[in-house]
Amino acid sequence: MQRHPISRVVVAATVLATLLIPLVGSTAGPGDDIEENNAAIEAIQDRLDQISPEYNSRKDKLQNLQKEITQYSLLAHELRLKVSKVKTEVSEITAQIKARQIQIDEVHDRAMEQAVVLYKSGSTQILETLFSSTSLSELDTKAAMLSIASEENNGALIKFGRLKTEVVLKNEELLAKKAVLAEDLAKQREILDKLAAKKLEAAEAFAKIAGKWNNLKDREKGLEDANDRIRAHILASQNPNPVDLGQSSQGFIWPLCCSVTSPYGPRWGSMHTGIDIDGVTGNPIVASKGGTVILAEYYSGYGNAVIIDHGGGYSTLYGHMSAFSVSNGQHVSQGQEVGKVGCTGSCTGDHLHFEVRVNGNPVDPMPYLP
Repeated sequence: MQRHPISRVVVAATVLATLLIPLVGSTAGPGDDIEENNAAIEAIQDRLDQISPEYNSRKDKLQNLQKEITQYSLLAHELRLKVSKVKTEVSEITAQIKARQIQIDEVHDRAMEQAVVLYKSGSTQILETLFSSTSLSELDTKAAMLSIASEENNGALIKFGRLKTEVVLKNEELLAKKAVLAEDLAKQREILDKLAAKKLEAAEAFAKIAGKWNNLKDREKGLEDANDRIRAHILASQNPNPVDLGQSSQGFIWPLCCSVTSPYGPRWGSMHTGIDIDGVTGNPIVASKGGTVILAEYYSGYGNAVIIDHGGGYSTLYGHMSAFSVSNGQHVSQGQEVGKVGCTGSCTGDHLHFEVRVNGNPVDPMPYLP
């Protein structure tokens, strides 16, 4: 005959109180701290969910601005190459002008002598031709028409005229190149200014929300680290030997010696197909009864789960474990460790989800436990 569930709870509480008196004082406080930290973590995660749309929006904006910045950077690079090329051309033209000026200086005196002779002889048309031509082709054409190109006594003067024309033309080319250079430099400055403004805009767009996000994530990490330290303290302080609460008339034992935090039955609009037993990550979970492991893997919402077939249509399930101690197909004895308490799968805090199934159907585990 099965005993009333309330009697079993009272007996279990009495045995735990008798055997764990030294531990109560050392674990109650840290356990409460973990619950408080979990509540704070949940609140932080809610806040992260609230600011997530703004965070993602500004992050997308930052990425789009980064694409614009890349385009501006490419334009600036192209202009730098063009400016460098024009500067080289300016230097080359300047050198050519300098070379022509040296040549002009070399023939200047002889050319002036020839010009004086022409002037005194009344051949002013020749002088006008030499000094009024706007291009070398024009000068050559006029000189040929006046039959002065081959005259020996006019050679220095013709060379002088050609060099002066070349210098004028080179100076015009130089001025044009400098104008292009000035325009390109202005464009480059404009692009660089826009680039700097875009970078500043991108940084300001993301900095504020990123600061909030990172602050919340740091707080979340701090609380999780605190929980890890508390768990380590609890595990170090606990008695390594499991408490024996006896065996039920059906031959089952408790898989974890802690309180039931959520019973079997309807919960949150759906059916809770087992019981939740409180624990801390790393606590050992033992087989409620001997049998064969028919599943030891990550199992949907159960997270890391183990299912043991006990024969006769009976099986037990152990969910949300942090680690496995057995493998699929392995035979286990009653009380043998099958895994560690954790919070994998659909889970909001460290605990063991324990199920008893008969012919595959979940039943209330409490009548099967001592």
